[in-house]
Amino acid sequence: MDMAVRTRLSGHVVGADLLSAIARHIDYAFQPIASLNSGRCYGVEALMRGWQDAGFASIESVFDQACELGLLVEVDTLLKQMAFEKFSRIPHHRELRLFFNLDNRVFSAPDYRPAATVVLLERYGLRPSSIVLEVSERKDMERGQAAYEILRTYRNATVQIALDDFGTGFSGLALLYDTHPEYVKIDRYFIRDIGNDHKKKVFLSHVVSLAKTLGIRVVAEGVETESEFYTCREIGCDLVQGYLIERPSQCIEHIEPVYQVVAEMRRKDRRRERLESRFVSDQLDHAPAIDVDMRMEDIFESFRVNPQRSFFPFLGDNRHAIGVIRETELKEYIYSPYGRDLLSRKKIGDHLDLFVRRCPVADINTPIDIILEQYAASPSRDGVLITEDGRYRGVLSAEALVLAVQERNLEVARDQNPLSGLPGNPSIERFIAEQLAAPTPLTLMYFDLDNFKAFNDAYGFRMGDRALRMFADLLGKAFAAFGGLIGHIGGDDFFVGLHGDAADAGIEAATAVVAEFRSNAESLYSDEDRKAGSIAGHDRAGRPTVFPLLSASCAAVKLGECSRQRGEHAVMTLITRLKEEAKLSGNTVCVASLL
Repeated sequence: MDMAVRTRLSGHVVGADLLSAIARHIDYAFQPIASLNSGRCYGVEALMRGWQDAGFASIESVFDQACELGLLVEVDTLLKQMAFEKFSRIPHHRELRLFFNLDNRVFSAPDYRPAATVVLLERYGLRPSSIVLEVSERKDMERGQAAYEILRTYRNATVQIALDDFGTGFSGLALLYDTHPEYVKIDRYFIRDIGNDHKKKVFLSHVVSLAKTLGIRVVAEGVETESEFYTCREIGCDLVQGYLIERPSQCIEHIEPVYQVVAEMRRKDRRRERLESRFVSDQLDHAPAIDVDMRMEDIFESFRVNPQRSFFPFLGDNRHAIGVIRETELKEYIYSPYGRDLLSRKKIGDHLDLFVRRCPVADINTPIDIILEQYAASPSRDGVLITEDGRYRGVLSAEALVLAVQERNLEVARDQNPLSGLPGNPSIERFIAEQLAAPTPLTLMYFDLDNFKAFNDAYGFRMGDRALRMFADLLGKAFAAFGGLIGHIGGDDFFVGLHGDAADAGIEAATAVVAEFRSNAESLYSDEDRKAGSIAGHDRAGRPTVFPLLSASCAAVKLGECSRQRGEHAVMTLITRLKEEAKLSGNTVCVASLL
């Protein structure tokens, strides 16, 4: 770029120079966004390149300069044009979505018109439902009526909204509530080293749970390591973006339909998919759907030949579930010759704001309790549209949802210790087998109550059960946020399994549980025994013995990826030895690493 133009851009540039510099020097690189479950390329994010050659200090300065010159809308339109044109040249672009970043200040521009975006899309043969506009949380957004009207107009045109940089900027939860986005993109700050950061894992778990309750898909941004990938998948993120999948590229030929790196990591991670998906799948109604290209007269005919259906799911591109079309919304036109004649000449896409109604949408792997919360929070009572990998699978009615919950509860009850309410041996054995086959680090902890038989003999089964429930509650409070498995082997034996890099934090929590139980258990004794610090009883051979008060011990084994090759027998042998050492020491945590 010549120095004269560069000099003008560094000072007060005229509008023509600004737009010309952008057109000549700026290009877009695309970074894929892939499904965490299948590796299928779900979409690409358009990332600006060449801004240095155009004389700008940063991407932000491009928009700052445009805003100063009153050309923000013109620059936004030009950049969209460039991104849309390049996206349309991706051979399989009809299978993808383009994530395009907006500058939040455009919402305050009086001449900003969403209709102009739709016109641009039509110019390049793109459908509105193939575009996701990213609203950044890093920059304040004027949350007035004008901004909400713009977002509403986009939605009526089937353009979707993503809340970018979530958790790092202005009024995150307020913006989430106000904008009703279809996607939330978790900032790299929370993804970096999440496998080793317990606080980040807890935070992201709550964000994902909230998002799924609201029917929002979660994108993990900046995933660079396998550990980050596995943790994001375990927590329940839907989509992944980052160097682990692919770096941004200005070459559209680099965009793959499927990213094999995800398939390979899934192959290594042979843990079973969420069992609850089976209960949802069994209750699904594979209802026929209406897509955006159907003519109104064909929709009328669909209701006529399916009189038992009061609504049909409505799908955008790539069978993406958007909402439902209800028969009641069409009645006045169905029974009006004039109205029917008017609408029969047009596609449903011309009447989205009139007839398409939002309803909950959930992935088939979403926990049933979250789906239930989505349904309860929605004003729609048509049911929940179930998708898999972003594509429509069927409808889960209210009745079917109740049946799925009942089947899940029965399954859980069959594998639950009736006293503590914790999963029993089948779940523990399944967890260990699955985790030993997975590539991520693993920590296995076995807890045993010391002197429990003597206490139970002296104070009776009711007090013994109370002691067991007390310990189970302590385990639940200490380990619930870790995301592993808390189990009750039977009697006074308990289990905790943690996957990922949570060994040190888990052992610290185990030490705290052991200490707290020792203190709390004293309340179960009489004043006399508590002051004595012991009780009289008989050992297993019937000999009179004095027993210390209740305490707990723990045997913990840390396993790395290489140690899996030693086999399950080596693991269980080490655990048995550790349990014996912990029992002899009493009120302690014995830890070993299997190399």
